[in-house]
Amino acid sequence: MATDTWFESWFDSPLYEQLYANRDDAEAALLVKWIAGLLPPDRYPITVDMGCGRGRHSLLLAKEGYRVTGVDLSPKAIHKAREKAADDSVTDVHFEIGDMRTWQGTPCDLVCNLFTSFGYFEDDNNNLRVIANMCANLEQGGCLVMDYLNPQAVRNTLVPEETVALGNMSCRITRYIEKDTVVKSLSFVSSADGKSMTYQERVKLYGREWFEAAFKDRGMVMDTLCGDYRGGTFDPETSPRMVMVVRKEW
Repeated sequence: MATDTWFESWFDSPLYEQLYANRDDAEAALLVKWIAGLLPPDRYPITVDMGCGRGRHSLLLAKEGYRVTGVDLSPKAIHKAREKAADDSVTDVHFEIGDMRTWQGTPCDLVCNLFTSFGYFEDDNNNLRVIANMCANLEQGGCLVMDYLNPQAVRNTLVPEETVALGNMSCRITRYIEKDTVVKSLSFVSSADGKSMTYQERVKLYGREWFEAAFKDRGMVMDTLCGDYRGGTFDPETSPRMVMVVRKEW
């Protein structure tokens, strides 16, 4: 599997949805409430959720009053997001299939990139293209919110191995760090017939200084850096997240 395209098969797999079915919706709601308090929808109405997946954050943003476009490379994820929007009768949201490196819409007030939907490419230039494209989608004075892992906390707390039960399947998860990339290997085995499938997740471990330099080169300034979804102070050793609010100055 090519390391720069691992997400194309994994994010479209039904096993992805099974493994992450119990993602914490309360945490997602907490983050969206924090965003709405800092960047209210009456001032930042036109919003893009870049790397929206199955629309969890997009729908919450729309319910807060933003007019949201969710963008994701996975056709299956976009199909599921549209179904959820219809089921919940959420109207101020629509979803498009698109590559974070190239997708362009009408210039917007707010771009959100949440739940570590970044750092997927082995080549730094491709990750920089994602940042450049998100910035290019913003109006001058608009803001980018990036919710990313804290790389040092990942290094400090990495769990090398665990096994998760998923109905009639088990998933053995192994984690390691290779060349500043955290690699998660996922091996699924069916208890019914013994068939197995293996996938991988890879995320680059970029720190605060890397992001600040990348933003500066693109006319962006980091206004806020928090360590959790409540807006807590960022501690590089212990904070679980890097939640960055970046403003487009030119």
